[in-house]
Amino acid sequence: MKLWSESFHDGSPIPGEFAFGIPDEAQHVALSANRNPQLAWRDAPTGTKSFALLVHDPDVPSRGDDVNQPDREVPATLPRVDFFHWSLVDIPASVRAIAAGEHADGVTIGGKAGPAAPQGYRHGLNDFTGWFAGDKAMAGQYFGYDGPCPPWNDALTHRYVFTLYALDIERLAVDGPFTGEDVRKAMSGHVLGEARLTGTYTLNRRLRSLDGRADGDFHQVSCDALDYLEIACMGRYKLHLELVGGDSTIGLAQDIRDHGHAEYLVLGTHNGDIEIRFDHIRALTPLTPGARFGHVTLR
Repeated sequence: MKLWSESFHDGSPIPGEFAFGIPDEAQHVALSANRNPQLAWRDAPTGTKSFALLVHDPDVPSRGDDVNQPDREVPATLPRVDFFHWSLVDIPASVRAIAAGEHADGVTIGGKAGPAAPQGYRHGLNDFTGWFAGDKAMAGQYFGYDGPCPPWNDALTHRYVFTLYALDIERLAVDGPFTGEDVRKAMSGHVLGEARLTGTYTLNRRLRSLDGRADGDFHQVSCDALDYLEIACMGRYKLHLELVGGDSTIGLAQDIRDHGHAEYLVLGTHNGDIEIRFDHIRALTPLTPGARFGHVTLR
């Protein structure tokens, strides 16, 4: 089963349009458009009777002592826990897509109603319910999708994992104001297949400045840099890529894809092909003997 989105690409930043909070110079964070991203899928297993969707952030600080404190960052070494941003169940087996903004379009103070959702689906409580429980202005039951809003002083860029499950039942055995954990438990023994898509997001000004972006916009690489990437693809070079933010990866250069808002290098790895946005590549080194160039710094 394959899951993808036209709103962002696997491993790339989620645009602010699909976040709960965006950076604000005066207040650190401001409410955003908070639209659910577009999702689509194919190749459901035989016997699928419904789908369930979970969206969670596995990088939420396990303690709040340092969260949103102006004189320090939340340390990257702090243990992290799951935070559910969306649980959507009873998606009919005939469905193959969710439109952008179909289930969330704007921040609803106190939370959207539930568990009834558009198209006859059901959505559960997300973890903003607990996060805002002590805030008189924001408290309420937050059903459905509410997007990224990580601590603005977190030393980690957060990951947002969209997981679609193909189930062998038409209706999941959860009732009332169910949670993401409730969905996980109820699906046990009923999952025929699953597909995953991950986006990233940060409100930390220091991290956002590392790759020169303010909201996930594309920054064109130079013509010289593009030449090196094209040569690598034509020669199917094995590359070591140094990525913005300090990560690295190795794989075979396969192709260059233009998705309209940005260009991507397709890299073949042991886990399949991945797409890496050009402006997320800091440097590349060919590992193929006889390559036509050596170590190249792109930015």
